[in-house]
Amino acid sequence: MSVAKIGETFTVVGEMNAHGALTLRTHETNATYHVVEYAHEGLRERLAGLPTGAPVTMELTRAGARGNGWRADGVYLRNDAAAGG
Repeated sequence: MSVAKIGETFTVVGEMNAHGALTLRTHETNATYHVVEYAHEGLRERLAGLPTGAPVTMELTRAGARGNGWRADGVYLRNDAAAGG
């Protein structure tokens, strides 16, 4: 069973690196999430432009059964309809 985070607000704490990984922290619990997969290339490109400190509301599902890797399934940016999925 995959764990999902739907509509949670995160802060970008590390801009996307050369391997495509993005580090986020939740506003509610300060938990850290490492996004390592993307539902599609357009979603990865949108997230690649986010600077450190940017708030973003996202849909995430666990990527694999171990570790703290997550897949971005959707993103909601300010003044934006659902930009993923």
